[in-house]
Amino acid sequence: MKDLTQCFIREHRKLIETGKEKHIVYRGMKLSRDQIRKFTENLGQLISTNGILITTSDRLTALNQVISNQKNANLCSILLEIECDLLHMNGIDIIADLEEEYQMILFNSNATFRLVNVKMNEEITLIQLTLSNESQTIKEKYINDSRRRIANISLDILFGQLMCDMGLWNESQHYLEYLLNSSQLKNEDLIRIEYSLGDVYQWKAEWYDARKHYDRAYAIIKNVQPKNIKESVYVLWNIGNIACKEGKYEEAYDYYRRALSFLKSNNTSTTTRRVLLLHDPFNSILSHIHRRFRLIFSNIFGFIQSTSIWFRTRTWSKFVNLLRRKQETRNVEFVSELPNKMKFDEICREVLDYDWQQWCLANMNSSVLIGAILRSLGRILNEQCRYKEALLVHQQALTIFEQFYQSPHIEIGSSLYCIGTVFQFQKKNEEALDFCERAMSIFKRYYPNGHLYNAQNLNSIGHVFYSQIKDNESENKYRQALAMMTKYYSSGHISTTESLSGIGNIRCRQGRYDEALIFYQQVLNILKKYHSSGHMSTIILLNKIGYTKKQEGKYDESLEFHRRALDMQQKYYPSYYAALANTFNVIGNVLECTLKYNEALDYFKQAFNMQMNYYPSGDSSMAASLNNIGNVLFYQKHYNDALSYYQQTLTIFQTHAPYASNSVAFCMNNIGITLCKQQKYAEALEYHQKALDTLENNFSLYQTSIANSLSYIGDLMIEEKKYSEALDYYRKALTLLENYLTSPHINIVDILNRIGNVLYHQRKYDEAIEFYQRSLSTREQLNSLRSIDMATVLNNIGHALYKKVDYDGALEYYRRALVIQEKYYQSPHIYIAKSLNRIGVALYGQKKYDEALEFYQQSLSIREKLDLLDSIGSATVLINIGRALYEKADYDGALEYYRRALVIQEKYYQSPHIDIAHNFNSIGVTLHAQKKYNEAIEFYEKSLSIREILYRLGSIDTAVVLSNIGLAKYQTYDDDGALNFYRRSLTYYKKYASNCSDIITCLDRIILILKDQRKYDEIVDTQKEKLTILQSNIHIDQMKVAKCLNDIGITLFEQMQFDPSIDFYQQELTILEEHYPYDHVNIGVCLSWLVANLHRKAEYDRAVECLQRWLQITEASLPVHELCIHEVFNWLRLISRNRGQHELSLIYERNHLFMCLQHLPSDHECIGDSFSAIGEIYENLHQPNFALDFYKQAFLIYKKCLFLLDLRLLVTIWNIERLSEELGIQSDELNESEFL
Repeated sequence: MKDLTQCFIREHRKLIETGKEKHIVYRGMKLSRDQIRKFTENLGQLISTNGILITTSDRLTALNQVISNQKNANLCSILLEIECDLLHMNGIDIIADLEEEYQMILFNSNATFRLVNVKMNEEITLIQLTLSNESQTIKEKYINDSRRRIANISLDILFGQLMCDMGLWNESQHYLEYLLNSSQLKNEDLIRIEYSLGDVYQWKAEWYDARKHYDRAYAIIKNVQPKNIKESVYVLWNIGNIACKEGKYEEAYDYYRRALSFLKSNNTSTTTRRVLLLHDPFNSILSHIHRRFRLIFSNIFGFIQSTSIWFRTRTWSKFVNLLRRKQETRNVEFVSELPNKMKFDEICREVLDYDWQQWCLANMNSSVLIGAILRSLGRILNEQCRYKEALLVHQQALTIFEQFYQSPHIEIGSSLYCIGTVFQFQKKNEEALDFCERAMSIFKRYYPNGHLYNAQNLNSIGHVFYSQIKDNESENKYRQALAMMTKYYSSGHISTTESLSGIGNIRCRQGRYDEALIFYQQVLNILKKYHSSGHMSTIILLNKIGYTKKQEGKYDESLEFHRRALDMQQKYYPSYYAALANTFNVIGNVLECTLKYNEALDYFKQAFNMQMNYYPSGDSSMAASLNNIGNVLFYQKHYNDALSYYQQTLTIFQTHAPYASNSVAFCMNNIGITLCKQQKYAEALEYHQKALDTLENNFSLYQTSIANSLSYIGDLMIEEKKYSEALDYYRKALTLLENYLTSPHINIVDILNRIGNVLYHQRKYDEAIEFYQRSLSTREQLNSLRSIDMATVLNNIGHALYKKVDYDGALEYYRRALVIQEKYYQSPHIYIAKSLNRIGVALYGQKKYDEALEFYQQSLSIREKLDLLDSIGSATVLINIGRALYEKADYDGALEYYRRALVIQEKYYQSPHIDIAHNFNSIGVTLHAQKKYNEAIEFYEKSLSIREILYRLGSIDTAVVLSNIGLAKYQTYDDDGALNFYRRSLTYYKKYASNCSDIITCLDRIILILKDQRKYDEIVDTQKEKLTILQSNIHIDQMKVAKCLNDIGITLFEQMQFDPSIDFYQQELTILEEHYPYDHVNIGVCLSWLVANLHRKAEYDRAVECLQRWLQITEASLPVHELCIHEVFNWLRLISRNRGQHELSLIYERNHLFMCLQHLPSDHECIGDSFSAIGEIYENLHQPNFALDFYKQAFLIYKKCLFLLDLRLLVTIWNIERLSEELGIQSDELNESEFL
């Protein structure tokens, strides 16, 4: 190899002596498409080889290399074109022309190239490079930076640290342990080997072993003279870092403070040592090499002759010898042991009050170490939610690094990253993103192909995107970070927890709770492996799991996780009031969900008191506690008190976080919701609109929040019964969410459910069910079928089906909801009680009153166990029981439950209240059923009085109560009073009724009273009004129209207004024949009334025509014995008689008699009527003997079936006596005693 190297040098000199400045050489090869893509991505960057590169100055020879290499058809043909400027290479990168015949040019492994261009075509890809001498510049820069950072360190130890920087931690560990076991080590080298091993173990997250080596190093330092201040500070700093990693923040503070104190007390310029912490992001001593060399092609140049271990060792030895010549040594003073711990505030104040920037100007060689320690302090301050102090410390560190490096450096990137992290926790997303992106620009410059530092910054950017509700972008960053981490660590390493937890957060917000818990469990398993049980990271994760369980509705499990977190905090972090307050708040949130409002309120107040002590001058984080207190008061219906807390929350945000538009809008919306509950709709809308305006100023950042504000306005519109407007707002929100979020998403599920609700209020039940089902389907995609929210949607579908009178369907969905609730809620639970009540309501609809009562009683029993019998919800169940008992005609029982409910309502409701009005009406209805009409009227009037106060313009329920009073008045024979209330009721029915059935019923009752009063003109007017309403409804049953026409015809007939009567009957006949051609009975009745009118008008021909149509219909469709056929013959007889056609009349009546004798009992009065009618006809034919005979037969029938004083019997007797006397016949058959 020595001869080969000398040969390279000799041949390189010969090339220079030729005087040719420019050389272009070529090399053919095969590369994969992915490798070509990497070239394309790194245009303008430097690359190097990992061995000798053989090229040729003959382009054709290089192309033949590609053609001859056909081993792998999946690889692409590549031609390298390298331009060399030999006069400006300074002899650093040795190239040699070893074979003139083949024009072979060799490049040493030290050679570096700049990637100029990549030209791709179908046959071959041309990659253009230029030979660069920047490797020498890089080496010199590396040496200079090393001299500034590291003094008096052996190159053997430096080599071990170099491997650590490169991520070769196992190799570095083995190498350093080899050095440690070597003999004749100086104390100075022994110290550095020990803390270098500590650095390696820190990188591997093996903190116990790291601390062991740092302690050994520090023990040696204490016994070495002269004392080395720099080494002491470095070791103390690292011990502090390990304490910080272990969550022992106060202990870490002590070490950092002492390290800074040592530097202050030794304010002399000393030779700096290696101060960039190897486990700390962005401090690799290879940063300049990484910044320059963007691509290492160790696996690309397959054609390159592999170099031997000897060659690499020789190359490194030359580099080491160069470093050794540059070393300087200087002693440092020894530092005494750490003092006792100081309180957090004292430490923080001491650090912040000292002018470290001025100190660093005077001690430049130590300034990087100061900056690194300050940055570590800033991270702990951030963990303690001391964001203002953290920013001050990080800004000092950043200034120190900028003064020291004077140009973008990895340390500057680290501080930018830390500042971005603080802004992220403060919810200053734009500032956070700006600093993270600035940091990333530096990291990419040094590590274009990714590094752990890049990964950490990607996580921070992911957190910012998560705060901005950009779930796709956020998850993309987390997964990029995770992919980078896996290049350096095995699966399950502590470094992956931040990415995994971030993805879990996204899944939770999307409603994919099962997936979220899987990610959280992975993180928990990793934390258990690396941390003690009370670590802050474990506490945070337990709270996240608790929150997810709450979202699932598993409140008992949620409380268990939150309380585990609280126990750890109180044990290990008792003074961390900000973190403690957060856990108190989340526990209160769970208690609030279980309706334990007083307990929740207690937790929220404790949280607020902690925050008051922690932030004496106020902080935006206090807003969460105030808002939570407001929520409890809201749920307890203390709306004025709730508003007061919401206003305080808004003031805090506007004072301490005016930049937090999302939070400000959130507070405004809460105020709007509360005002809506107070029916202050105009004020509520004003707040919601302000919230919307606030968010729309940053539309791209707050699209989900904008959708929420639109939904709240929609809710407000529903309260005002402006359903169309509500639907418009909900649809706008849905469009926004579908365009912004990836479906399935829990927010989309919610808005679909809201749209279903407004359609439900519009009584568009089929459409409502469609949206509910879409919501249900989306939940299925989220794998949240077991979520408690699923029960809400199932119940909503049940409600819609109930309104459609599909009680079976409603019952099915109510039961499905109950199954979920019984799984998630520990009985007794109020939501289970509510579902039992709903099932009872559905059974009531099925008229299964006994089963309904059973479920009502179960619901009431749960409320009793929960000590909620004296509550409004219990009043509802009591009323439902009363209704079921009413339907069973147990009126006394019904009244008892109604009155019990009334006691509760009058206790909790501020009078006047609509629910009390409803109950008054129910009591009135029950008393009415007991025929206690006056008492019923008393309760009806109480109900009416409340309604007239609440609804001055009336309502549909007002109409119902007025109608009830009218009915009770009618029952007490107060017709005028009844008529008055019916007419008042009719006014409201016309205004508010959703269909005409209630109006028709009211009109029928008015008609009934008018008939009793014989006010025929008014009757006809009212009937015509009814007809107009029926005819205006295109969906009405035409039979109802026909019946109304018939009723009008009867009334006009009774008034002897025959022509109008005939007109209405003609209209009726037209409808019947068109819509009900086979309803022969009603058609016959209509024809009979036409006949009656025509008969009274003596229009006998038209009457006979009608009778013939009637007879045809009857004979074709009905048995001959049907009474309508008898009626036809009777009418024919009467008309014939009136027309003087007695013979024809006799024929019709004989046929009539024949049918009667065939189909009726022998003593039936109709037979008697027929005999009497025939007798009358014979009289008209002047045949008295026949007439007398038929009168006598009629008499024999009548005396068997009629009362003695029946007019027909008396007339028949008179006819017999009259004819007998005229004929001089003694009537022996008539015995007077028979009539006495």
